Amino acid sequence: MLSNHQREDWKWYGAPSRLRAWATLLLCSSVFAIGIPLGLWSGLSDPRMMEGVAGNLTRSETLTIAATLASTLILIPIIWVCISGVLDTFAFFCVLFAMDSIGFFYIGITAWKNGPSLGYGVIREAPLVMLINGVGTLALFIVLGSTYYICTVTGLKILPLRAPPEEYDLRLKWILRALGLVTVGLLAAPMISTHSVPFLVNDLDARMVLYETDSLRAFYNLGYSLMPYVAAGLVIFYTRKPMHFLGIDGMIAGLLFITQLLSGNRGPLAIAIFVTITLFTLERRFSRPMLIVLFAGIILLFTFLSGLSGLYRTDRDALKNGAVMKSIEAAYTGDNLIEVRDAAWVLSQWNFEPLMGTTYLGALTSMLPSGLFPQKKEWHLGRTCIRIVGWENTSHFGLRVTTFGEAFLNFGLAGAIMLGSILGIIFGTLLRALHQAAEKRPPCLHYNMKLIILMMMCTCLADTGAFFSTWVDLALLIILWLGVDCCLSNRALSHLTSDR
Repeated sequence: MLSNHQREDWKWYGAPSRLRAWATLLLCSSVFAIGIPLGLWSGLSDPRMMEGVAGNLTRSETLTIAATLASTLILIPIIWVCISGVLDTFAFFCVLFAMDSIGFFYIGITAWKNGPSLGYGVIREAPLVMLINGVGTLALFIVLGSTYYICTVTGLKILPLRAPPEEYDLRLKWILRALGLVTVGLLAAPMISTHSVPFLVNDLDARMVLYETDSLRAFYNLGYSLMPYVAAGLVIFYTRKPMHFLGIDGMIAGLLFITQLLSGNRGPLAIAIFVTITLFTLERRFSRPMLIVLFAGIILLFTFLSGLSGLYRTDRDALKNGAVMKSIEAAYTGDNLIEVRDAAWVLSQWNFEPLMGTTYLGALTSMLPSGLFPQKKEWHLGRTCIRIVGWENTSHFGLRVTTFGEAFLNFGLAGAIMLGSILGIIFGTLLRALHQAAEKRPPCLHYNMKLIILMMMCTCLADTGAFFSTWVDLALLIILWLGVDCCLSNRALSHLTSDR
């Protein structure tokens, strides 16, 4: 049974208000309504306005931009994590962006990976990549801080629960168990069908077998999109009763991590770790020094594993002489944290004609079958970038062009500013809600998980190549709403009627 204090803390019953969600959507819409005509009028929507700008930046100016961008993306999230006492997935997103930005300092090594003729173009355009991301990041943090401040001073509160948190979580547990078993099957199905385990092979072509057919690709994409949240939720349920070492939650979560690792895609594993740590800090209180150590440790672990997995596939002998340092070095000099290089490569081969939103349209149609809407493949961000640099679509998984690179390809510098503003509005609102939820006791995993899913959905705006995951996240939210919220809302209303 919960104490009266706990009952009052969550305020189970209350009239829900949708005003805040609509206000956030209205603010984001206003950015489009104002930003589009303003960008056209000023000329900032034309990427050609920035063509040749990189050549006017001195080396010291570019280094200053890169160092300022990387340090800002690290220090500001650490500050708000220390103040709030909670790690969050957006803070991880910012620091990962910072790590990609640090890749600029290795551009002299990575630029020549694809040949001398391309290397000169990469070196030439890398300063423009840093400038674009610097402008977008400035807009992001200004709008995020303003939104969070407005949410605070106006006294906006999170929606109350209509039942005890334990009732929400009991229903959530059974949903996650069922989804966990389904997800293991989705991840394993392509490997079983192709008789190939990507993690154990070195050949890129062998690893791309999973994507040969539309059905295999769809099954796998669905599985890796669900995996981080399902695994993280089950881990939290396991930590609530850690003595149940062989409990079903721990076993399913372990299967999910192992199957995802064998599939060769590291991204979902990193997201799963970030989501797990975020949910764990919402469950329990940590000291500020402990949060900083935990935050730094996770980032260093991510960097280490990024380089380790690459060396494991391509040069295992290098791991014999200092595996830790070799792995961290390989993360930046290999083919892992190279978004700045890839973005500069794309810009060096681009004619600076704006894409006018085609990659975003490709993202919105990513859930449609290829037979119904075949253009979605051509409009996909990864394939668009591959096409720009003159490679075949079958020779690479796709190029990543940094957080604000896609917005610039479509709408010039105005696109980077608009994307930063929209992300600032969304994450300023969600961070305020997350920090309020962290104060509630006992914690409600169901409520916290929904906030995390919303955050991760919105990060795909910065890389629509992964927008398929956003549609899966939306479907997961609907499942949770139908399986948990609707049931308990109807029960709460029946209790209120009977009390009267």
